Amino acid sequence: MMKKLLLAFAATMLLLSSCGTNKTMMEQSTIVNYTEARNYFHIGNETKPIIKKITSKQILAQEFGEAAFMGKDGEPTKIDFNNNFAIAYILPKTNRKTVLAPLSLILKKNHLELQYKLEQGKVQSYYTQPFFIIVVNKKYIDYKVVEIEGWD
Repeated sequence: MMKKLLLAFAATMLLLSSCGTNKTMMEQSTIVNYTEARNYFHIGNETKPIIKKITSKQILAQEFGEAAFMGKDGEPTKIDFNNNFAIAYILPKTNRKTVLAPLSLILKKNHLELQYKLEQGKVQSYYTQPFFIIVVNKKYIDYKVVEIEGWD
């Protein structure tokens, strides 16, 4: 009887301590809101995956062109660089069907964790350069951005 009671007590303490640890970890992380920018194309020729902070309209124009089209939501997303900055995650050109999308941006103690989804499919007869751009509040501009591949 004493052994069962001791085992139950130990299990309860383990459960309580794991809950407390999780709470501590959550307090050190903050979800950062962002908007995904649409209707741009990348101008450069990246040879490896790269994250770029875009802090002005001039830098945006050096890295990306506007890909407007007719119809609903055809205009490129306007970015107000007085209040925001952009984070671009760019992959090298590929001939595989690729889905690349942001999932979350989380503020840790001294950096931002950018989690994204990457799915690569069949070989195509042409090349594309997968990327996404997210627009973030300027108060986070000084944080280093670290990428983490995730799942939807």
